[in-house]
Amino acid sequence: MGKESIKARKVMTKTATLLMGAFIVQALCPENAFAWGPAVHTVIALSVLDGISEILPQIGALISAKPIEYIYGSLAADFFIGKTRRWATKHIHNWDGGFRLLKEAKTRPQQAYAYGFLSHLAADVVAHNLFVPNMMSLLSRPRRVGHLYWEAKADYLMGPTYLRVAKGVLFMNHEVCDKLLKSVTGKRNGLKAKKRIFTQTVKFSDYIYGAYPEFFNRKPLSASGFANQVFTMVSLSSKLVLDFLKDPVSCPCTTCDP
Repeated sequence: MGKESIKARKVMTKTATLLMGAFIVQALCPENAFAWGPAVHTVIALSVLDGISEILPQIGALISAKPIEYIYGSLAADFFIGKTRRWATKHIHNWDGGFRLLKEAKTRPQQAYAYGFLSHLAADVVAHNLFVPNMMSLLSRPRRVGHLYWEAKADYLMGPTYLRVAKGVLFMNHEVCDKLLKSVTGKRNGLKAKKRIFTQTVKFSDYIYGAYPEFFNRKPLSASGFANQVFTMVSLSSKLVLDFLKDPVSCPCTTCDP
């Protein structure tokens, strides 16, 4: 066996192990899954940056000056899973956690990051309460792997560019923003490990989408109306994020579980 074959086998083994771990977590705790994936959240963040004129001027000025931190915040909320378990008080993938981040943010990069985090939550309101439940009820896939399956499909439909943007942002130095997140979640939150796992998952997803596109099989997606459903829901998520950034304090989405 040549060196290239051995290397390819090692890559596939790592990929399979990572994905198997993700499926196990999903199967055991389906309520703990992500909502939108990193590619979709990147699409939404970029659409918000393109629609700056539609949100509060002070927020628009902030995130347009610090777009990388804003995008990073829109991804970082998914460092944390397990929000329904007994340590939920330390979990911040919720409105209380997001607003705590904003309150503790001292610098403009941290504030842009916090608004990105909150934008992520607003987008997930649509995913958790509309998109995933619809997919799990309408289409014949095993319910216990529903979230992960549909999230991966939706991310794939966004195209490879957005996942690569997400990967690039995640691999940048965000020490200032990570310091804020750590201060809110506590010193023993395992942030470094959580971030690494999420970042490597995005990296491997980028590889799989490029190397094994047949796994996602675009034609059946379109035939089932899945693609139209995804783009409709992503558009709705973007609009909801814009509405939130017009009035973060009293936007109705803050009463919904993200």
